[in-house]
Formats: sequence, C-alpha cells, structure tokens
Amino acid sequence: MPVGVHSRKRAPRWPRRMLIGLNIVVAGFLVVSGLSFGWVRYRVAAIPTQVAPDLTPTPTTGGTSPQAVQIKKQSSDGLTPENILLIGNETRAGLTNPNQIKQFGSPQQFSGSLSDVIMILHLDPKKRSASILSIPRDLFVPMPTGSPVGAYNKIDAALNDGKKGPDNLVRAITDDLGIPINHYVEVNFDGFEKTVEALGGIRLDFPERLYDAYSLLGISHTGCQLLGGGQALALVRSRHLQYDPPGVSVADRANWPYDPESDLARIVRDHIFVRVLIKTAETEGLANPLKLNRFLAALTDQVTMDPGLRSQIIRLALHYRNIAVGNIPETTLPVTQVGAPAGYDYDGSQMGDVEFPDQPADNKVIAAWDDTALPIPTKPESVQVLDATGTGLAARTGAGLRADGQHVTLESSTSVLGTPSETMVRYHPGQLSDGMAVAADFTGAVVLQSDTSVPSRSVRVDVGSVESVIVHHPRRPGSSSSPSSTVAHSTTTTVPTPGGQKASSAKDQLTPYDPRPCG
Repeated sequence: MPVGVHSRKRAPRWPRRMLIGLNIVVAGFLVVSGLSFGWVRYRVAAIPTQVAPDLTPTPTTGGTSPQAVQIKKQSSDGLTPENILLIGNETRAGLTNPNQIKQFGSPQQFSGSLSDVIMILHLDPKKRSASILSIPRDLFVPMPTGSPVGAYNKIDAALNDGKKGPDNLVRAITDDLGIPINHYVEVNFDGFEKTVEALGGIRLDFPERLYDAYSLLGISHTGCQLLGGGQALALVRSRHLQYDPPGVSVADRANWPYDPESDLARIVRDHIFVRVLIKTAETEGLANPLKLNRFLAALTDQVTMDPGLRSQIIRLALHYRNIAVGNIPETTLPVTQVGAPAGYDYDGSQMGDVEFPDQPADNKVIAAWDDTALPIPTKPESVQVLDATGTGLAARTGAGLRADGQHVTLESSTSVLGTPSETMVRYHPGQLSDGMAVAADFTGAVVLQSDTSVPSRSVRVDVGSVESVIVHHPRRPGSSSSPSSTVAHSTTTTVPTPGGQKASSAKDQLTPYDPRPCG
C-alpha cells in the first residue's frame, strides 16, 4: 500500500459535500444581502490561496478552430467559459475537538489526504448558467508522474501530496479524462458543522429510518425533521448506509440491509443535501443579516483556492448573481464497480473496491456538460499495441485499429498488473489530442495516460481485458487489413463491462429510502 494513504477497506471516510463553499456563491450572497462592499473585499482577500501550475489557462476568444469558435460564442462581458474544480479534503490534520475525533478518527489513525468530493463547476457567461459534473472518487486511474501514492490508484488519492495535492488532482483529471481545469476550490472540514448551525440547522424529509455505524448517523423516525450540524455531517459522510425495511424491528438495526450503491448513492444524497442547504441559506440567511454573516464567515474560513480565482471572484459573482443555485444541473460520470467483496488487486497492492470508466458514455456525458471541454482528436503518426492481459490480444486489437486507419507499428505484450483491467491509452505529454484519436476507437474501460516514455506524435495502447475495438471507417475490400466492423475481447455486449454489469447512471437515481426536501 502506498505510504501515507490509510486502508481503503476499513477507513470510515467522510466527505465535505459543500458545493456552496465555492466562493462565487459566497460572494454572490454577500452582494445581494446588502452587506458593505468593503466587508466583501475584506472577506475575499482573507481567503487562503495555493498556486496550481497545472491549471489550464482560461480560454481566449482568438483562433478559428471549431473549439475556439464555440468558446467565442459562449463568451460575454469579457468572460469566457471556465471549469472550476471543487475538492472536499478529508484530512484529519488539525482536529482537536473530542466529538469530531470520535466521529471521524484522529490524525494519528488516518494520515494523508483524500478527496471525497470531486465536482467540476462549468460556467457559461453567455447564458449566465452553471452546471456540475461529479467524478466518483473510486475511479481507478493513472497517477501523475512522481505521485507519492504510486503509479495507479483511485482518483481521490491524487490529492495526497501535501500542498501539491490540489495540483496533482487537477493534473490527474486533465491527463486521464481530458477535462481542462481553469481554477480550483478546496473545502476543508473544520467549519462544516458551524456552517449548518449558523443557519439553525437544515430540514429534510426521511421516508425511512436510517443508520450508519461508521458515520454515527441515526435517523430514528420518519418524516420531515431538523438536522443539526453533527447529524447533517453524519448524513453527507455516510458510505455504509443501512435502511429500515418492512417487518424488521427498529431495535435490530444492525441487521438492516445496506445500500448496495455505497459511494454512488452517497453522491445522489449529497446532491440533495447541497440543494437543501443552499435553499436554506437563501430563505433563512438572506432574511437575517446576522445569521447570513455567520454562515458566510464559516464558509470563507474553510476554503483554499488558486490566486487567479480569488482575484476575479467578485466579478464572477456579479455576473452570475441571478443563477438559481439550487437548480444547477448535476450529472455524474458513469462507471462500473470492480472488486466487491474481496477488493481489487493491482500490481501487488490491494486497492479495495474500485470503479472503471465506461466509454463512450463518459465522453458523451462530458461533452453534454461542456461542449468545449474535450480536445478535437488528431490521428497520431504511429500506434504501438501491447497486450496487458496475457491472453494474446495485441494482434487482434492491432488488426481492428488498422482497419480504422491507425498506423500500427508494433504488436507485443507487457506486464499483467490486474484482472480485470482497463485499457491504458498512453500519449506523449502535451499531445492529448493524439490519445483522444486512438481512445475513440475503443469502448469499455478505457482511460488516457500522459507518459514521457512515449515518443512525440505516437500513442501506446496497453490493452486491458474490458474493451472492444470499434471500426468507424472500415477499409475497402482488397486492403491488407481485416475489414471486420468490431473486434470484441471480453464480453458479448456492445460496450464491455466487468462481468457484463450495467454501468451507473449519469442522472441521480433516488431510492425509496433517500431523504428529500421537506414539503
């Protein structure tokens, strides 16, 4: 196990599901509440900053490419579309409150940092609109070069690099998923309970009684009820949720069934929580300047962001001040789960339960969320194909890629690191478009990887066990390459998945026992 990361199977983890912690929203509340502009500037200037060299520069309106033209169409008032990464850091560093230590564990028990919240806020200045893309924290991806958590891990582990953590996570998202990140906000734990308490708590409607022995959640009766800061935090960090089924005694809650979706279901519940929290801030806070002041002070005291975002946050707040924050569209990258119940072994390390990507569904979700995010593919000069399964897939995969017009120069084998396994499409640093062009020929568990060992204008494919090659442009009869339309390797489904399972939905799927807004 990589140094500094606590055990994935046993660690009770808690998220900071605090989208509203984004200070664009914070500054917006400050402006519309009528508080003095000088106080606003004082609060914003006090927000800690940390540089992140791998942030993508804010796009410009120059250029004639289709992507540049689309960016220009979405620009307004000197603002261009931006993607802001929202990070919930689960570090226990600095916890001294005995109740918090009991609920979350001490810094000595759980070292390191993991990002239990990974959301990206896309801003469209022309429409004055916003949308959210959530990335499941258990998504298994390559780590940036030099990461202290190893070469491969769950994407939340990328944050575990001290002050470099946010930049490491930014780089992982851009390198592995192709999504440019222009700014980031990191939300810390310490002020969460105070934030909820500053509003007098929040009200949620519970269709069923709920219990989580790890987060200490205990909802003992159904219906609409007020949650204080402690129980609100227990709800949003609940990953081992149990619910009260018909015919089982309340006293026997240890035997209640578990929510089978774990982290994916928690994302849904946290989306609901954020909406209710924002609505409460609007109705309770705006009507009471003192309460609003306490609420906003708690938020601004628990965040860190890049200097570029802090410098323009008031301008962004003014531009987007009329957004109905509680109605911002939210989607989640589709994934498939691997490893349960024994966990996933990769390269000799136990990773716990992980999630694999699901292509082309993931890229379709990204494009619908931000149609300027993914770069336009450019076909590389050469492609090397290496079998990473030990089952001789290189030749068959190479034939499929040739049939689609790729210039395959090598078919060989490489180490088998895990079963099942993803297909890693490795590209030369800075040449993401080349990797995108080859990745587009695959469906299934496919992920990108920036790799300095790959020559410029070349792509290396480590073929995993959960993929198919889709030939978009079959060669004419008489070609030396196979003209077959599909070369499948793992399952008979159109899009291969581990065990043939159905990928998770991009849209929130409420269960009968999930809490809801009251009324």
